[in-house]
Amino acid sequence: MAINEADILALEDKKKETEQEYDVSGLSALVKSKFIDAENARKFDEERWLRAYRNYRGVYGNDMAFTESEKSKVFVKITKTKVLAAYGQLIEVLFSSGKFPVGVEPTPVPDNIAEYAHVSKFENQDSVDFESPYGFPGDGQELKPGTTIDNVLGGLKEKYKGINFKKGEAKDGRAEPQISPAEMAAGNMEKTIHDQLEEASAVSVIRHALFEMALLGTGVIKGPFTYEQTSHNWVKNDETGLNEYQPKIKNVPRVEAVSCWDFYPDPDATRVEDAEYVIQRHVYTKAQVRDLINRPFFRKEAIKESLMMGPSYEARGYEASLQDRESTDEFDKNRYEILEFWGTLDKDLAVEAGLELDKS
Repeated sequence: MAINEADILALEDKKKETEQEYDVSGLSALVKSKFIDAENARKFDEERWLRAYRNYRGVYGNDMAFTESEKSKVFVKITKTKVLAAYGQLIEVLFSSGKFPVGVEPTPVPDNIAEYAHVSKFENQDSVDFESPYGFPGDGQELKPGTTIDNVLGGLKEKYKGINFKKGEAKDGRAEPQISPAEMAAGNMEKTIHDQLEEASAVSVIRHALFEMALLGTGVIKGPFTYEQTSHNWVKNDETGLNEYQPKIKNVPRVEAVSCWDFYPDPDATRVEDAEYVIQRHVYTKAQVRDLINRPFFRKEAIKESLMMGPSYEARGYEASLQDRESTDEFDKNRYEILEFWGTLDKDLAVEAGLELDKS
């Protein structure tokens, strides 16, 4: 039996396809299967969200039937009035103080820091002599073995450097100055958190989540996660006298509002703590996918190969209603669908995917 050149080329192409399928990690198949399960399980929720959205917009759905003599009906936007009223009340309650609704208070029994600290009155003196902060033998200021200033003041030791504080409340508040290191440390932490949240535009993020809570019944906030932030910085070179560009890179927190339409939790879980996995769906442009190459922990070759394969975006049925279009066929197909998976993996599957594991 003779085999021509065309048959040989066909066999080689088939062999390449088999090898390519074998090289694909089972991790992508696992994520895809769980995404399909979560997507199928939330069909009822999507219908409920669409009804709420149509009621808010004042648009009748496809299930609305008219009689032969009717061409339209008056739609009273009661839902929109109630949604905006609920949203306004939430904003007023949470942001009435003018800052993000997060506070830090010390626990009843603080760890590694004293609840109260005071400066004892020296013997034969009516007031504290701050010119002799280190005291003298027999002044009653001796610390117990193993006690350091860290056990009393914690992170405040630099602020009160040179002052010999004793742990506990002062017996005489007028003669013995007293501070609350635990409360002061909590206040400093709260100030730092508010500063970081302000830089991360957390107010806008929580406003988005609150609006979806009032409209759809659920709001999702993702984070905080650590990101690298680059700050422009120019330093003068003493040798050349010229300014050199030396950017500063620091880790900053970031929060993100995830739309309910892009959130796919474990369908068997009743709360997030019980979820085995959570998947977030992203719709990226080609430039956004290419930008992932510059981010850590992303595989450059895999991203380049995905770009060569072309867009993988599949429009969902509800997107036509959200965009006021007749069907999903009108959507731009030049998009990429990215699935962000958060969950547990089997060890063998993680090794197969090439993930670095702790030797322990």
